[in-house]
Amino acid sequence: MGINLTEPTIVSDIFLTGVIPEDLGENMRFTGFCQQNSFMEGGIEYVVMNRVVVPKPVVLLSIQATMKALGISCCGGERLRLRH
Repeated sequence: MGINLTEPTIVSDIFLTGVIPEDLGENMRFTGFCQQNSFMEGGIEYVVMNRVVVPKPVVLLSIQATMKALGISCCGGERLRLRH
């Protein structure tokens, strides 16, 4: 990304098996979860691991950077723009 990040304290990685996006107007909230076996019901449960709130322009840049990192070029997605 070309910026120098500072990490004054150790920030742990969080493994997720899924993410639920929510539109908050000018921002998006992403709730990350992990699927695991349920001890109470014997089925499957989804445990919330984190929540991240991000401005929509940053989400757009993240989509473009992710497509580039994965080598995906499809349907003009690399030229995505926000509607005003």
